[in-house]
Amino acid sequence: MRRRRLAPLVAVSALATLAPAFAASTATAAPAAAPSAGTPSAVSSPAAKSVLDRYAKQKPAWKRCDAETSAAYQCATVKVPLDYRKPGGKRIDLAISRIKTAEPGKRRGILLSNPGGPGGEGLWMPLMMKEELPKSVLKSYDLVGFDPRGVGRSSPVSCNLTPEQENWLRPYKAETHAKDVAWARTVADKCRKKMGDRLPHITTRNTARDMDLVRAILGEKKISYFGYSYGTYLGAVYA
Repeated sequence: MRRRRLAPLVAVSALATLAPAFAASTATAAPAAAPSAGTPSAVSSPAAKSVLDRYAKQKPAWKRCDAETSAAYQCATVKVPLDYRKPGGKRIDLAISRIKTAEPGKRRGILLSNPGGPGGEGLWMPLMMKEELPKSVLKSYDLVGFDPRGVGRSSPVSCNLTPEQENWLRPYKAETHAKDVAWARTVADKCRKKMGDRLPHITTRNTARDMDLVRAILGEKKISYFGYSYGTYLGAVYA
């Protein structure tokens, strides 16, 4: 399991700003369309709602994530619709993780984290939050992470790119612009050929719907949310 740490200065600054809000605020993940009976939906038909209700009744089979980390750090895989407009169609895997509060009597719910990016893996985030967040937060919440759809262990999208094609750090330069455009077209064509049926569904809106479905699967009416800017992390690392 790969782990990333925030640069100390960024971590202290961000947590000093965000920590006071954890104890007082909760929010539901916001799908593009109104949810049905606690489950996310992009459609309003009774049949689709019934299918989504069945998704919400999944019971995650939690197990230790890997031998290198604490047994308290658990992982599971749940199913989500590839296309929320057709929830009875193809399904994909969504990998989720958690570290439960050590004081169940003080538990207020779950703190769900999203790694941002887009494209960042987030299964590791409970480990980071456990190290960086105040004890008052750790007592109050189960820390929950996930790999967003198409990433990491969540039905990953792979386009069979070469190492050179995977080099996406290409800031604009007039002298390399034509070459970079050609690179982008090659990558797009390869991905369209390999994963064209899945790519239209790897979206921010569907990630939000997945988050709300995770909320429902875990039996929560609301979630508290820890948003994370992957760009901030990269800026700190490369500074």
